[in-house]
Amino acid sequence: MNNLIYKARMALRDVMEVNIYSQGNDKVFLTVFPELVWEGTEKTQPEKVVRNVIGRLHDMDLDVDGGETAVKTLLDSGAVEIVRKAA
Repeated sequence: MNNLIYKARMALRDVMEVNIYSQGNDKVFLTVFPELVWEGTEKTQPEKVVRNVIGRLHDMDLDVDGGETAVKTLLDSGAVEIVRKAA
């Protein structure tokens, strides 16, 4: 398992609303399932959950490709690439 996918999984190990995967080309992708956010929590807002997920990646020196547009992509159930944070 490459280091990037390992760090991403460790950063998000207790977040159920995400899927982290690789297609075997050393790129790691993230998807968020906004529909799961509402289970058990009436007032949770999907955008806050997505931003929390990105914040956890930042804590592990990772980021998502696309910056602010990645938030919209994730909210629309799209996939974004996880990258190492720029120095």
